[in-house]
Amino acid sequence: MEKAGLDRPDGYSISLLCRALKLSRSGYYAYLAARPAAAVTAREEDEPVAEIRQIHEESRRAYGAPRINAALGHRGRRITRKRVERLIREHDIPGITRRKRRNLTKAGTKAASSPDLIGHDFTADEPGRKLVGDITYLPT
Repeated sequence: MEKAGLDRPDGYSISLLCRALKLSRSGYYAYLAARPAAAVTAREEDEPVAEIRQIHEESRRAYGAPRINAALGHRGRRITRKRVERLIREHDIPGITRRKRRNLTKAGTKAASSPDLIGHDFTADEPGRKLVGDITYLPT
């Protein structure tokens, strides 16, 4: 037992314990410094979770992570979207999808396909000779 540096109530110094366990003293102190931070982080997560639950209930359980994150931003709470996603996942706060996506351009089974009159050659000799168009589904 070392005489100098008896830091522990059981009478063994940190230096002796670290040498016996083949650990660095700086690693031990880094571990000690990180422990309270992890405990504080766990306590600090309770407040955002309560606010997330409140926003989720106000939206009739419809909002997911992007909208909850935006609502938190409007309330003045700075929090990243990924943290909101993690908290929602860990505390089982699911959002719902109210609308189902529909594809409106379905090929008819009885309709005959249109003939390819230009053979996929879109170059024209002069303007206005080959006019082509496309219908794209845009949700509104």
